[in-house]
Amino acid sequence: MKQELLVKNIQCVQTNGQGKVCGGSLTLHEDKNVLKCQRCGNQYQSIGDVPILKPETDDSWYEQVDAEYKKIYSDRSRSLDIESNYLAYEREFMGQFVREHKIQGPCLEIGCGTGLFAEIVPNFIGLDYYLELLLAEGFESFNRLCADGRYIPLADASVECVYSFNALEHIPDVELAFSEMDRVLKPGGFLVLKPAWHCAWYNNELILVLPYQQLNARQKIVKGLLPILQSKLYKGLTRIPWRILRRMTSSKNNSLSWEKLTPYQGELWRGGDVDAVASIDCHEGILYYQSRGYQCLSHPSLFKQILAGHDLAVLRKP
Repeated sequence: MKQELLVKNIQCVQTNGQGKVCGGSLTLHEDKNVLKCQRCGNQYQSIGDVPILKPETDDSWYEQVDAEYKKIYSDRSRSLDIESNYLAYEREFMGQFVREHKIQGPCLEIGCGTGLFAEIVPNFIGLDYYLELLLAEGFESFNRLCADGRYIPLADASVECVYSFNALEHIPDVELAFSEMDRVLKPGGFLVLKPAWHCAWYNNELILVLPYQQLNARQKIVKGLLPILQSKLYKGLTRIPWRILRRMTSSKNNSLSWEKLTPYQGELWRGGDVDAVASIDCHEGILYYQSRGYQCLSHPSLFKQILAGHDLAVLRKP
């Protein structure tokens, strides 16, 4: 899709003092590198045919990690990434899924990275916060948006499928992203979600890898209890009653219950999603959309929903 055609399908994400998004249509400036909102006049830069559509927000977390991520993500090659086994199961699943359900698109990926799914789904649109990934070698011919998952720059009900893998846990105020995915999805459209569910706060504090002498008293106790905290029995005894209670007290348009995490940024360890900012329960994700009328295709029974673990969740909008 040429930039001119992509512009017809995107909108202004500038927010006012109350958090309301402008939503005005954008037009290309004469030099083809600037997009201007016809409603509020806000302008956005476009680099390498990638519109940079981020609202002006005071986000201290992004300010802290931007430099680190830009260093990691610079000079990436899609041609090399696509040869890896990363998300191999998910890539095979999405290929079968779009064929089975005869999905024509557009298909929007939240946190697309270097576009591993770009040739698998029809009418691909890749959204990522980091321009360095979107400018990766081999990614030039695909539709890309440099944007924030909390403010998706697409019109209401404009996408047939929204999917995301290993990305939502990195979005602050993640409930906004859940709401936005619902907003842009067409009636009858599909959601395919598999973030790193249930990210553990003790991973972010490096309690698993640091020796006892480098931990404070609380952390030492937690480290000693890790065999219990990580056991299936403990997780079941703590999660299942909470999930049942949430089911009993849920209402229409239920809120998303999630835990805010403090991301670790450093060289000591890069495993365990230590840079996650949100711990999201799989059951909570399912419940959020079911309370809005969605059908859960991946977990059709209440029993399976209550027992959901690190699963791939598939839902269909009414």
